Amino acid sequence: MRSGTSFFNGTVFKKTVARYWPVWAAYLVVWLVCLPLSLLMQLQQLDPELAGYANTVVNTVEHMLASSCQGLLTAAVVFAPLAAMAVFSHLYNSRSANFFGALPVRREGLFLTHYLAGLAFLLVPDLIVGALTLLVGAAFGANCLTTALYWLLIAFGEGFFFYSFAVFCGMFAGHILALPAFYAIFNALAAALIMMFEFICTQFYYGYYWMEGVLPQAVEWFTPAMKLDSDVGIEITIPPDVIPEVTLQGGGTLAIYAGAALVLTLAAFLLYRARRLETAGDVVAVAPMRPVFKYSVSFCAGLFLGWLTALILGESTEVWIAASVIWAVAGCFIAQMILEKSFRVFKKWKGPAVMGLVFCALFAVVCFDLTGFETRIPEASDVERITVSDLSSSWDDGSYFGFETDDPERIEDLIILHRAAVDQRDRGGVPGGTNGYVNLTLTYHLRSGGTLSRDYSFTIEPGLVDQEGSPAWALERLYYGDPELMKERYGFYEPEDQLAWVAYTNRDWWDSENQDEDAELTPEWQYGRTYGQMTFTGADARALLEAAKADFAAGRLGQTHVGQHQETLRTLNFVYEGGVRSVEIPVPDTATETVAALERIIPAFLEHEGFTGTEQASG
Repeated sequence: MRSGTSFFNGTVFKKTVARYWPVWAAYLVVWLVCLPLSLLMQLQQLDPELAGYANTVVNTVEHMLASSCQGLLTAAVVFAPLAAMAVFSHLYNSRSANFFGALPVRREGLFLTHYLAGLAFLLVPDLIVGALTLLVGAAFGANCLTTALYWLLIAFGEGFFFYSFAVFCGMFAGHILALPAFYAIFNALAAALIMMFEFICTQFYYGYYWMEGVLPQAVEWFTPAMKLDSDVGIEITIPPDVIPEVTLQGGGTLAIYAGAALVLTLAAFLLYRARRLETAGDVVAVAPMRPVFKYSVSFCAGLFLGWLTALILGESTEVWIAASVIWAVAGCFIAQMILEKSFRVFKKWKGPAVMGLVFCALFAVVCFDLTGFETRIPEASDVERITVSDLSSSWDDGSYFGFETDDPERIEDLIILHRAAVDQRDRGGVPGGTNGYVNLTLTYHLRSGGTLSRDYSFTIEPGLVDQEGSPAWALERLYYGDPELMKERYGFYEPEDQLAWVAYTNRDWWDSENQDEDAELTPEWQYGRTYGQMTFTGADARALLEAAKADFAAGRLGQTHVGQHQETLRTLNFVYEGGVRSVEIPVPDTATETVAALERIIPAFLEHEGFTGTEQASG
C-alpha cells in the first residue's frame, strides 16, 4: 500500500507554480527582452556582405552574453527574495500555516516542494533564455555553446545562492515583510558595519588610517553581491587570429557560494521543521533570535542614527555621543514594541539601560584612548621595514610620494616624525602658525609579524633643522638629503617608454586677461591668450623628461630644503602609462635646460595647432 505521506508533493508544486506565475513570468520576460530579443535586433542590423561578417556575429553574441553577467547578478538579488516570499507566504498567515500543517505531507516534503518551486522560478527561465540566445546565434551562423554554458553556470550559481539565502532569512521571519528586510540587511550588514566602524575611528582616533572604499577580504566575502560582482564574469579576449577566447572568471568564488547555499538550505530546512505554526504573523518567528533581533536593532540604531543626528546637528563629539546613546536606548524600546506588537514595553527598561551603558563604555574607550592607540609608537628595533604611502610638506617642490625602506637610519627618521605627530594629538595635528606642515601616511611591518598604520598632518618648526634629532632635522635628512629618494619623488626611476604625456602650466597665463593691453606681450603671454595649459606627448614629452633629469643631476632642480619656499610660475606634470603615477614638478628659472626645452617646444607646438604669434597677441 502507498504511504499517505511523501517527501515531495506534485500537486502542491504545480499549484504553487500556477498561483505565483507573475513572479517567474516577469523574470522570464525581462530576460527575453534583455538578451535574445536584443541580440536578434543587433544581428539583423549587420550586413552579411561585409568582410569578416562571421567573426562579427560571433563577437556580438559572445560580448552580449558576457556583458549581461552583471544583469544576472542584479536579477538574482532582486527576484530571489520575491520568489521566496511567494512560495513560503503560507508561513506568515495563521490560516494558511494551519492549512498546510494539516496536509498529509511530511514537513520535509512541504519544505522541499516549496523550495524547489521557488528555485524553478529562477532557474527554468534562465535555461529558456540561454537556449533561445544560443538558437538566435546559431540562426546567424554563430556557435557560442561554451559562452552560453558559462552564462548558465553563472545564472544558476548566483540564483541558487541568493534564493537559498532569502529562504534562510524567511525562516526567521514571521511576517512576510520581515523577509525582504532581513534579506537586505544581512546582505549589506558586514560592509555597513565595518565602514561605520572605520568612520568612527577616523573621527575619534587621531592618526587612524582608513583607505576609503577598501574593505577587508573577509568583509567582502560576507557581502556576497559585492564579491560576486568583482570576481565572477565571462572574459573574452580576441587574439591575432580573431577567434575569441572565452574564459570563466571567478569559478572558485561561484563554487564557494554554491557550497554556502547548500549549507543555508540545510539550515533553513532545520528551522522550518522546528518552526511553530502559531508564530505566523510575528516579526521574528524563532524564539532564540528574539533577543538577538532586539539588541541588534538597538546597536545599529545607536551607530547609524546617532551618526546621522550628529551630521545634521553639526558633527560635534558631544552631540554624536549623546545622540548615539539616546538612539541605542530608543532602538531597544522600539525593537521590543515590534516583537510584542504593543506600546506597553517601558516597564522593561533593563535591556535599554544596558545598551545605553554599553555605548557609554564604547565612547569612553575611544575618547580617552584607553587602548593606547594614539600614543603607540614602535621601537626601531621592533621594526622590520616601513612602507610610506604619502609624504609631503609645505616646502615641497614636487608631488607627494611613497617608498618602502628597511634602512635603520630612515626608520629612525620616520619614528622621529611619528613622535612629533603624536605630541600634537591634543590639538589634532592641525597645521597652523608660522611653522610648516607635514603629511605622513606610513605602515610599520613589525618583526613579530604584525603591522601598524597611521595617517597624520602635523606641524614642525623649520628653525630647528640644524638640531640633531628634531623633526625638521629628520625631515631634511629623509625628504631632501637623500638623492635617491629625490629621484623617486620626481619619478625619474619610472621607465621612459611608459611616459604617457606631460602637461605644462604657467600660472601667469591665468591672469593674462587682466594685463595692460598696451604692454608688450612676451611669447608666453601670447600663448597664454589661447592656452591655459599645454599637453605634450611623444618625442616632446621625452625631451622634457630628459631636460628635467639633466637639471636635477646638475643641481639646478630639486634643491629646496626645510624652511625654504621656492616660488615658480612653471609646472610640469609627468603622467605615466595607465595613470598609475603622476608627478608634478615646479620648474624654477635655475632649471635652464628644462626652460630651454620649453622655449624650443612651445612655438612648434602652437604652429602645429595652427596658431601664430599675431593671433595670440590679438587675444
